[in-house]
Amino acid sequence: MVLIIYFKSLILIKLKKYKMKNKNIIATFILVLVTGLTNITIAQEEKTNDNEFADYAAGISLSPFGGAVGFTHNWNPKTSFQAALGGFSGTAPISPEINGISYDIDNSTSWVGMFINHRPFADADWFRLGTGIGVGTIKNTLSSVGSDDLYQADYEGNIVGYVGVGFGGRPKKGLVFSLDLGLLSTSGAKVTPLSVSGTDESANIESNSFFGALLPNIQLGIAWGF
Repeated sequence: MVLIIYFKSLILIKLKKYKMKNKNIIATFILVLVTGLTNITIAQEEKTNDNEFADYAAGISLSPFGGAVGFTHNWNPKTSFQAALGGFSGTAPISPEINGISYDIDNSTSWVGMFINHRPFADADWFRLGTGIGVGTIKNTLSSVGSDDLYQADYEGNIVGYVGVGFGGRPKKGLVFSLDLGLLSTSGAKVTPLSVSGTDESANIESNSFFGALLPNIQLGIAWGF
């Protein structure tokens, strides 16, 4: 199913608290973000007229939870329904430090979601309010840096709630860019020790905000309206 001023203070805290494996990741993200915002601003200067209105749109997107494909039905110029399917598998770019111990994370996600977007302002159809639900799994294997300790921190069987705001994603024909910022509400991660040579850190990992019930999300997307 890709972070932003999604709440600038939260991101700054996260970046200070968790070391990046590669500083180029930050630079790459900033470049992608600036490029996306620039394209959205340029593309959304005029509101959609009747001739431009697209009943449907299909596209792709990128978020911290992986890439996704989505299909949108614009019920009317103000309200749209979207279904999306996404996932990711690989090494997380952040190594959190929990109780003085740094962890590398191998992550995999798979999810499907349904969302409603509403444009409250007729003269600013580039601004959206969004909500929805998703179902899927997030699996994290944590390996302790400097030891052989392994833990599993999984979000499974969760019906996840979403609320956020969006920019772009207008209901118009042709190429459309979008940026979404929001929060996912989950039941939290369940942490299981796989291999522990010393003190079991499961409780400390599970209570850490990095694996909390509220997860920030930022998503960049591109779609074709028709």
